[in-house]
Amino acid sequence: MEKLKILLVMLVSAASGLAVSGYILALILTPAESPLQVLARLLTNGFPATFPFLVLFSSLLFLSTVLASMVGVIYFLVLPEMKNYYDTSVNEKETSVSLVLKTLKPAERSIVSVLDGHGGTYLQKYITKEAGLSRLKTHRVVAALSERGIVIVEKYGNTNQVSLVKWFHDGMHNQQPT
Repeated sequence: MEKLKILLVMLVSAASGLAVSGYILALILTPAESPLQVLARLLTNGFPATFPFLVLFSSLLFLSTVLASMVGVIYFLVLPEMKNYYDTSVNEKETSVSLVLKTLKPAERSIVSVLDGHGGTYLQKYITKEAGLSRLKTHRVVAALSERGIVIVEKYGNTNQVSLVKWFHDGMHNQQPT
């Protein structure tokens, strides 16, 4: 975020530098007229034929410098920021898992820990016993976890097979103990 603030400051300073140079150019061309009128005439009619080549060349040089610096700023400040935004690493997965774990209710946390203790997949009837919850409570909690995308539920005979999703299970095992 700090880089984006620097980018904004640089772009504003480049634009203000361009405005000031245009204003000074208008003052040099016709000191008797208002600089705003001269700028308006230059923007609508273009540069007059009697315009000195050196001033035109220096203006084009300044504009190309501003353009090159803007491209450089965008390349060096914005693109790495975007790359880091879209880059997913193990640390981000661990952070995501720890954030999700913090939002879990105690019953949800006990079911997730039972699943984790059995390699990420377990039958719902055994989860009920190990978590110490009623069948109805286990069913509701598993359904809530499924809606949140933390577990996958598949029918398995007269019960369900409940599995932690891969990113969550992998993230739990990559976490460092605190």
